[in-house]
Amino acid sequence: MQFLTPGEKSNIKGRPYRLAIILAIIMFMLVAPEIQEGNSMDPTIRDGQVILANKFANFSAKRKAPDRDMLVVLDKDISLEAGAKDNIIARVIAVPGDFVQVKDGKVLVNGHEYTSRNDISGAKGKFKKKELKGNQIFVLSDNRSSDKFIKYDSRNPKLGVVDMRKIRGDVVMRIWPLNQISMMKDK
Repeated sequence: MQFLTPGEKSNIKGRPYRLAIILAIIMFMLVAPEIQEGNSMDPTIRDGQVILANKFANFSAKRKAPDRDMLVVLDKDISLEAGAKDNIIARVIAVPGDFVQVKDGKVLVNGHEYTSRNDISGAKGKFKKKELKGNQIFVLSDNRSSDKFIKYDSRNPKLGVVDMRKIRGDVVMRIWPLNQISMMKDK
């Protein structure tokens, strides 16, 4: 505690603001806010919702692969090549060593029909059976009932299987709207 003599000015005035700015800078170095544009991740993440992505999620065959069912944000360069306007948020369906296929409205991983943690299954479109090797992962949007969202996942020939080193971060939590703040690890 600092005691001031009469007429002496306190130098504490700007400290709370400086601390808030420093904390904000540190936070944005660790996590990145992302706004979901469109309905490709419905019902998990809806249009306009804001999520936080862990920027230190470094994935590669030498380090570690993302977990199946993990929600990830792909680098902007790969997203733009696929035809998206901004970063793609998608769900990891298959990892290196898995066989993946989309056929007859079903997603098959290692010969078994895939259902996500939140009971989303099936997919429109096709993807020939392929074994994922090295740094390859297979991602899907959660809204798979329409051909409209194929451009946001691995069914899109322009995107195809994704190099896991192109993951910008894994989705940690939803922060907007405020009444729906939640951790996303189990979504």
